[in-house]
Amino acid sequence: MKKILISQAIHYDQKRKTYYDQLDIRLIETFYKLGFKPITISNFFKKPGDYLKDFNIDGIVLTGGSSIGKFILRDKNEAKLISLSIKKKIPLIGICRGMQVINKYFNGELIKIKGHVKTRHVVESLTLKNNATVNSFHNYKIRLEKMHKNLIPIYKCKKDGSVESFLHKTESILGIMWHPERERKLKNFDKQIIKQFLINTKEFRKKNIL
Repeated sequence: MKKILISQAIHYDQKRKTYYDQLDIRLIETFYKLGFKPITISNFFKKPGDYLKDFNIDGIVLTGGSSIGKFILRDKNEAKLISLSIKKKIPLIGICRGMQVINKYFNGELIKIKGHVKTRHVVESLTLKNNATVNSFHNYKIRLEKMHKNLIPIYKCKKDGSVESFLHKTESILGIMWHPERERKLKNFDKQIIKQFLINTKEFRKKNIL
């Protein structure tokens, strides 16, 4: 069973003056049902490379929750995980905020957007000529012309053209702006994307990049 390292959000309890790691348990359930062994990493563990080594990690997931810049510690640690993914050739998926973190890592811009929170919309494949309806919970969008040249869009929002998913041209990095774990039942569309990417990244890239 492949081991997947999953990052977490940070929650600050004002009353108790205490910081907590926080993760939607549906994300753990999603990856477990897909046949992976999920392992969470604390934001306060500042040497994620040790996690990769000690647990023999096969994949990395950067999760959603809160905007970039709210908790600098999380931003820095997730940037480290991206660097380690590239250095050690470990597949990495960014979900919603995680995709935005990847975009920022490669000097891309985020643009404030309305109408993308607690809604659903159609995404169109730029390569496979198929559509899917996905959920949406984000306040920022990624525009094609503001992306790094090595980030290749593979799905866009049919309504406004914003980038909903991208692949890195040469590295094992995938971003998706929607939340597979928030569906009442895990969709086959999401199952195929996640499993194909994590199990055979090279083949996934061949199918999805023109």
